[in-house]
Amino acid sequence: MASRSRTRSALPRVGVPVAIFAAFAAIVLTSCGGDQTGPDPDSPAALVIHSGDGQTARTGMEAGEPVRVRVTARSGTGVSGVTVSFDVTVGGGSVPSSTAVTDANGIASPGRWTMGAPGPQELRASVAGIDPVVFHATALGIPAEIAAVAGADQEALVATAVPVAPEVLVTDGSGVPLSDIPVIFTTDPGATVASTEVRTNAQGRASPGAWTLGGATGVYQLFARVEGDGIKGNPVRFEAVALPGPAARLVAVAGDGQESETTLPVAVAPRVRVEDAHGNPAAGVNVAFSASADSEVIPTVVTTDAAGIAAVDTWVLGTTAGTTYRLTASVTDAGSTADPVVFSATATEAVYDIEIVHVTTSLLTESQRQAFERAERFWERAITGNLDWSTVRKPALEDCLEKNDIAEEIAGDRVVDDLLIYVQIKEIDGPAGVFGGAGPCQIRADNSLPVVGVMFFDAGDMDGLETNGHLEGTILHEMAHVIGFGTLWDHLGLLENPASGFGGQDTRFTGDSAVAAWGRIQGDAYPDDDLVPVQHQGGEGVWNGHWRELVFRSELMTPFPDRGLNPLSVLSLASMVDVGYEGVDFGAADEYVLPPPVYADVDAPRAAARDGAVDLGDHILRTPIAVVDRDGNVVRVIPPPAR
Repeated sequence: MASRSRTRSALPRVGVPVAIFAAFAAIVLTSCGGDQTGPDPDSPAALVIHSGDGQTARTGMEAGEPVRVRVTARSGTGVSGVTVSFDVTVGGGSVPSSTAVTDANGIASPGRWTMGAPGPQELRASVAGIDPVVFHATALGIPAEIAAVAGADQEALVATAVPVAPEVLVTDGSGVPLSDIPVIFTTDPGATVASTEVRTNAQGRASPGAWTLGGATGVYQLFARVEGDGIKGNPVRFEAVALPGPAARLVAVAGDGQESETTLPVAVAPRVRVEDAHGNPAAGVNVAFSASADSEVIPTVVTTDAAGIAAVDTWVLGTTAGTTYRLTASVTDAGSTADPVVFSATATEAVYDIEIVHVTTSLLTESQRQAFERAERFWERAITGNLDWSTVRKPALEDCLEKNDIAEEIAGDRVVDDLLIYVQIKEIDGPAGVFGGAGPCQIRADNSLPVVGVMFFDAGDMDGLETNGHLEGTILHEMAHVIGFGTLWDHLGLLENPASGFGGQDTRFTGDSAVAAWGRIQGDAYPDDDLVPVQHQGGEGVWNGHWRELVFRSELMTPFPDRGLNPLSVLSLASMVDVGYEGVDFGAADEYVLPPPVYADVDAPRAAARDGAVDLGDHILRTPIAVVDRDGNVVRVIPPPAR
């Protein structure tokens, strides 16, 4: 068996301690091999923006805040004494200094940055060996003009936005659009805009967004304004009209709760107002009117006017007295949420009715006002036949009052049943002069009976007549003239030999009813006088309109009532039948005895001056009388009697 042998290396083996020693020796040699050191911890290590970035200013103007940088060491502390360079790289602006040295806090500033051409601006700050920083700013152009480009002159419903949002364009002196210009938008109270300050976009345009109008109708304004002087078009004004919204409410304005005679229109035509949800009047809305039972309304459909008002012309009640009739008004337009409105009116028995309007109530005592009421009631009792109603038009009524020097505000057209009298107390000539005057100013075309009349009295005579007990009789006398006594005789052909010129004609009344009454009361006193003697002396306003003073003496309808009793005879009531009234109650007359004919040849001045006479003066009105049809249209005018 062959034997094995091992060969040992000639080199000695190195153990672990020897290897460690060698590595350590290498480190020592390396550490001791030179004199290199690490960075100075207090040297500039970073450049940062401290303040003044992101500013905005006008072209050529300084920014509001100086630009500042800070130089810091590795430890974060500021490094002083470092020179920082500043260079404008975009926009062409400038800074006061191109370099600045950091202070004890490491801050350096070249001053305020003056903006260059409109648009973006950049300023570079740098320190040798450190990354630079860049400031950014925006230079605003100088506005020379602002103009509306969209959204002018629009319409919208109240409380809604206009269809097109208003928009303006801002340009410089060369017409170049300017971006980032603040535009201030302000609008009228009640209206709103989505934004009150908006900067122009890259195209130089700015819009406040939605412009919502207020809840009231009318014209709203919106103003767009930029800061600065001498800017053309500044501020821009937009206008928009707010229109009423859909009908939401129906309101009764006039004409509810009335009374009127059967088959007669109510005195005040029912009237409604249509409103939207904000209370604005709604024009152009159709309102339907429906009358109950046998009452009738004309027209049945009315379109509201600019004030939202719809009114019927007439509402004629039915034939049954004591019945409450109803008139329903409702909006027919689609989209309306308005509830109907119901008017009511009660029908009464048809009678002759007089309505008195006192123009000057402040000059009347309560007892004097009651005297007018008693005179009114007497004639309503004495004449029972109802007359057809008549429409009185506002212009014709105003003309009547103006011609008689009566100042009264007239609301509009109206219906009269049966007679409307305006009474005015005014200063004329003091006590014992002209007492007043009376007469009709409108009569019906079909029967010549009065529709409207006037009465005026001298305030200086009222108390005296009341004291001596003649006020009520005088009012009764003047009211008779308005009703037609003496004022319509000539027009109706009831006079024979009417007085004119210097008077003296033997004027007589020829009406059959009065002639019959004259025959009964005169007995044998005037056996050859078949016709009723009429006053033929005294001038206009006296003659042709009274019973003859020297024959009838104390009768109320002579021109010179006595200071004692002045009865209204059956003769006076009978003359009303001849004028055209029906249902005259002769039983309403006072007892009257015709005096003996002892004054038959006495002239008028002596008759007026006789003891106990009251001179009412020239008191029958001599003004034109309008003849009107039932609809209130003036068909002709009767001139005053010739002088």
